[in-house]
Amino acid sequence: MINDILNKSFNLDEDLSFDNLLKKKLETTGLTKTQFERLAGLQRRSLDGIIDKTSKQTDIVNLLKLGEFLGLNLEQTVLLHFKDRPSFEIKDLQNSMDITFINKYFDLKTLASLGFIDKKDSVEQLNERICEFFGLDSIYDYEQELGEALYSRTKRSFNDKMKDFWIKSSYKYFELIDNPNDYSREDLIDLIPKIKPYTQNVQDGLLTVFRALYNIGVTVVFQPMLPKTQIRGATFVINDKPCIVITDLNKNYATIWFALIHELHHVLFDLELLQKVKYHLTGEPDLFLIQEDKANQFASDYLISQEKMRYIEPLINNHLMVTRFAKDCQVHPSIIYSQFQFRQSEKGNNYWGAFKDYFPDVEMAKKNLYVSNWDAQSLEEASKNIKELLTI
Repeated sequence: MINDILNKSFNLDEDLSFDNLLKKKLETTGLTKTQFERLAGLQRRSLDGIIDKTSKQTDIVNLLKLGEFLGLNLEQTVLLHFKDRPSFEIKDLQNSMDITFINKYFDLKTLASLGFIDKKDSVEQLNERICEFFGLDSIYDYEQELGEALYSRTKRSFNDKMKDFWIKSSYKYFELIDNPNDYSREDLIDLIPKIKPYTQNVQDGLLTVFRALYNIGVTVVFQPMLPKTQIRGATFVINDKPCIVITDLNKNYATIWFALIHELHHVLFDLELLQKVKYHLTGEPDLFLIQEDKANQFASDYLISQEKMRYIEPLINNHLMVTRFAKDCQVHPSIIYSQFQFRQSEKGNNYWGAFKDYFPDVEMAKKNLYVSNWDAQSLEEASKNIKELLTI
């Protein structure tokens, strides 16, 4: 609203002013300026401050009195008031407009906790930080440029500021990474059977697989879970190439691998739909729940089949046997424990707190992957780091 007022006020006729209109009105009514002031209950200094644009704090009642006498409606009065106002006042209005926009689209408290901003930042600093991070000319491009890129076909928008922030930053991140390798579905089909053994390598397994996928045109990045979201993973299609985000939701090593295979199922079987909707979130309510059950079953069966789980379940409390069986199945033992926990939860049994000593520290697994982009100077800087990491 303020932006519309300022734009319209800048385009008013140069000769249109309170001073000119008042002089003409006084001539037609036969009143003197003093008589008008007395009848309207206006003081000379207040009236001159409005007319000469010198008042620092304009009394709205006095402004309305003048507008009414001149026969102006409310919009005309306000537009004329802001025409040729001092630059400091226009700047104050711009700041007011900026902070209104920023509060509408950004969860400042949560972003401060992530180190993205400082809670003491001024409006100008917040404006500069957002523009530099996303590579925007104006904060208003956050909704116009990025919003149009993501929501033009799906007509989707979110009241959840952090989810919207996550989606837009991830999309921009992948755009900047711009994987130069062509995507090949055939190569992905050949690669997937080779992934499972790398679950046993806690420190370097994920990085090795991410690099192999990058080499066939599938960009995978790891991000820490963003507060106020439940996103386990996501698949985007950018420049006709699949891009995957895996998070550390629940801080579970086995879940990270499960999420990766789940998203690869979407790449294999849902790419055509993803090209239309542009992205899909796993773990969050989504209007396009594309084959989630199939993707979950695919990931579960890939990591360890139901038949093998039925064999090992009676021995689940024998860690030595589980470890040996996991080695035979070419998976990390935590994947067996995780699948057991899930299968039991479907029966109404709670084993989520069990076997925690046999799950690797997620920090070790993500050590070589973690390129935080929330506190990076810019997404461009973060994208260069991840591109170097993934390029063999």
